Amino acid sequence: MKKMNIIRLGGVGALCALLTACPSPPPPAPMGLTFTFPDTPAVDTLRLSGVAFGANGQYLQTIGYGGYLGSSPGNVANRANVYLDGYSLQNLQKTACLSPFKGGETDGMRDVVVSPENVQTCNVYFVIYNDLNRNGQPESTEELYQTHSIYSYASEAFTYSFTSADGRTTESGARRKGWSLVAHEVRQPSATPGRYVVTMNSVPEADERLSVRLHEPTNRLISQGTPLGGTLGGTLGGAK
Repeated sequence: MKKMNIIRLGGVGALCALLTACPSPPPPAPMGLTFTFPDTPAVDTLRLSGVAFGANGQYLQTIGYGGYLGSSPGNVANRANVYLDGYSLQNLQKTACLSPFKGGETDGMRDVVVSPENVQTCNVYFVIYNDLNRNGQPESTEELYQTHSIYSYASEAFTYSFTSADGRTTESGARRKGWSLVAHEVRQPSATPGRYVVTMNSVPEADERLSVRLHEPTNRLISQGTPLGGTLGGTLGGAK
């Protein structure tokens, strides 16, 4: 029996050695996203960035290569791209950006249902700002345009729903495992005036190449706009 125990332990040790020799997981695929926004003077401090937050909504880091959008004096900008490289996304997953979805993104909401409940997410938000102090970090007084659509990592595929604290909005969504573009859409059904229906779903991978519209800061639970890459708008709303 003692000899058998030694053999078993040796086998476990060999297995551990093999496991530690395994390479780390490859980084996620890089992503290039296109954004459109109202004509804006292309001053040399105009910047488009992705932004990640940590615990309690504290600024964590700027991510993505969009850079400064300035050009010749008198020109305007209304379209820009952000490139998110795979290694930066992989590193972001290891920071305080990754946190439980329930109690995080659902903080302050009612009737929260998340399945599975222990899923974790990490979100990248996008903003155009006038980087007056050139520190590469958007501040509230510098922000010009935003979008409520996000580039989001989920530890596993999940669905959720909740009702806003004031009861005026119901939100639901389905996100796939890994990184995906999550489109924010708002509807205001004519049958229920003053009530809003919000969805935040991972878009099909083919649609991640569609442009995302940036707009002036708004309340994400009631704001309305245009769908990804589209021109529809009016009272029905869409992705913003």
